[in-house]
Amino acid sequence: MARGLSASELTDIYEFYAPTVYRRARALLGRDSDAWDAVQEVFCRLLESGGAFRAEARPMTYIYRVTTNVSLNLLRSRALRDVAAEESPPEDAREMPEEVEARNLLRALSRELDERALQIATLHFMDSLTQEEIVEVVGLSRKTVGRELEKVRARARELALEPRQGAHS
Repeated sequence: MARGLSASELTDIYEFYAPTVYRRARALLGRDSDAWDAVQEVFCRLLESGGAFRAEARPMTYIYRVTTNVSLNLLRSRALRDVAAEESPPEDAREMPEEVEARNLLRALSRELDERALQIATLHFMDSLTQEEIVEVVGLSRKTVGRELEKVRARARELALEPRQGAHS
């Protein structure tokens, strides 16, 4: 079993990566309080699984992946509680409309998509990654990513939620 991180190691990692984790979580969740909850959860997971973090060639890749997964889980949990986007106005009026649209799409789809499809949808609509870039991040074939994106787009069209910008083939 891999050894966890020591308190001093976690403190150093937190000081270095917490702002990035917060920005990523805030972009996905749209609320400061939810973003801070995600930051806490990400660093709790790092504390518990320090060996996986140490084994990562690029630590930011591991932290980014964990942050995305934690944020999507919080987004799914919020969607399952039927917290509508309209009930909570954006905390930051400077948000780009495309970012709000993508987040609303992800919130709606989080009720229906499995984890893999939701991750691909997030990388595509929220992060504006191309299929080739998504293939590199998730380690799936281009054909699989393409099929998943088509399913996601079809469902988004059914819900009349597909973002107008940020979609790349």
